Amino acid sequence: MVNPILKNRDHLLAYFLFWVMLTLIQTLLLRSTQDIFWSHALTESIIYCFGFSIVGLGIWFIVRFTGLETGNLWNALSSHLAAAALLIFLWLAGSYYLTALLLDKASSIRQIPIQDLWWRIVLGIVYYLLISLVYYLLIFYQNYKEKQIREIEMQSTLKETELSMLKAQINPHFIFNSLNSISSLTLTRPEDAHEMIVKLSSFLRYTIGHAETELVLLDKELESIQLYLEIEKLRFGQKLEVKFEGIDQIPAHVKVPNLILQPLIENAIKHGVYESTTTSTIAVNLSYADQRLEIRIVNSFEADGVAKKGKGIGLKNVKERLQLIYESVDLLETTKEENQFRVHLTIPQDNPQ
Repeated sequence: MVNPILKNRDHLLAYFLFWVMLTLIQTLLLRSTQDIFWSHALTESIIYCFGFSIVGLGIWFIVRFTGLETGNLWNALSSHLAAAALLIFLWLAGSYYLTALLLDKASSIRQIPIQDLWWRIVLGIVYYLLISLVYYLLIFYQNYKEKQIREIEMQSTLKETELSMLKAQINPHFIFNSLNSISSLTLTRPEDAHEMIVKLSSFLRYTIGHAETELVLLDKELESIQLYLEIEKLRFGQKLEVKFEGIDQIPAHVKVPNLILQPLIENAIKHGVYESTTTSTIAVNLSYADQRLEIRIVNSFEADGVAKKGKGIGLKNVKERLQLIYESVDLLETTKEENQFRVHLTIPQDNPQ
């Protein structure tokens, strides 16, 4: 892992400005506490401060490999104590040597006044602790960001998996019914059976050609519904009648989750056609306003008839898919009144979550 200060230009600039600020502060303190020239105070401050700035870059390797992240506290403390002692000694010796060389002072660190030596040692310890803390915070922040990214990826994967499972429920359910019908037609109306196979193939090609979260143009979705209805009309003949209203008023850019309407139409057929002895009408009304597509599906049924029983896959499937894609639980509403079953579907046109 590269030093985060050297890796990031903003971090490097902040690091440089930090030491510039400390240099100015130390210059003022030296000038106010010791009888030396401004130029001498500034030179000495630059040597000591920027000397430790170079040492500070090396502290990164100690922080990175002390084992604190794995919970080995004693190993980290001992490593830091040894490293701090060595680095502070080298920093003081080197800085004092350069100061003596440039300002004509005594050239041996042993000749430093004891009072001056101790406050510089304390200052070195403070610098060491401060820089180490900054590095640990940067590591913590980086780990936190990586954890967030992993959680987002996991949530996305889980979401895709759930949608795949929901979509997988649709195809087998529809295929099972269609194959049963084809099996019956091969004995009584073989030509219709062949036509049904062709249309079923086209419909299935559409269903597997799009990802679960993919939004498709409404026109494409309606084309797939027409294929589906042609298959169902081969099964039910004159008993099934479907009317679409408002399609011409819908903008061309409107999109819906792929294969979202088929379960609703299938549900309407189940409620209104299976046990009906007369023509059953399914009305599909579409409208668009305020960036929302509204789809209302109404089917009639015989009040004294017995609807075909099912497992309730269709409506539950659509509701769960909408919740996963748009993160909303109120996009699908159903009501049953007298001899009519109503479904109200809302598709937001702003970007789904």
